[in-house]
Amino acid sequence: MTIEDEVRSLQKFRMFRDVEGAKLKLLAMISDRVVFQPGEVIYAQGDASDAVYIVLEGQFKVSLVTGHGVIDFAEHVRGVLLGEAGVLCDQNRMATITAETPVVALRVDREPFLQLLKESRPFNHAVVRELGRQIMELNNICAQLVERLPKGTPAVDAGHKVALTATHEQVH
Repeated sequence: MTIEDEVRSLQKFRMFRDVEGAKLKLLAMISDRVVFQPGEVIYAQGDASDAVYIVLEGQFKVSLVTGHGVIDFAEHVRGVLLGEAGVLCDQNRMATITAETPVVALRVDREPFLQLLKESRPFNHAVVRELGRQIMELNNICAQLVERLPKGTPAVDAGHKVALTATHEQVH
C-alpha cells in the first residue's frame, strides 16, 4: 500500500476526523503495516509498552490474566487504538490482545507516537477522545459486573473495600 492509501484508511475513522492531512501522512510514514492471523497475540499482558497499534481491519479480543484464570472481557473491531495507555503512562501492557479475525494494523513505535502527540493538537485530542471513550466503556463494564454481584459482596473502590447494598450504593 502507498502512504496515500494509508492516509485514506485513517481518514475513514471518526477518531481522526479533525487531524490535518499532513499529520495523518506523517503518521502513515512513521508506522509499519502489520498483519495478525486469527489466534495470534498482538501483544501480551506484562509486555513492555513499546508501540501503539491503530487497527485498520479485523476484530480482536482483550483478555486479562487474574488469580482466578483468564477473563475475556471485550471484543473490538477496526478503528481503535491499542496500547496507547501503556505508552502514555510508561507501564507494561495491562492485558493481552489477540486477533479473532485477520487484523491489519499500523504499528507506531513509542517515541514517534509521543512526538506526534506533542506536535499536533488535533492528533493529541483524537488520542484523548479515544482514551475517554475507553474509560466510558470500562465504566459500563464495571457497572454491569457490579450489578451481577450478590448483595453484600465485597468489592474494591480505589483500594478500599466496600460493601454493596441492595441499591448498589457503595458504603465505606
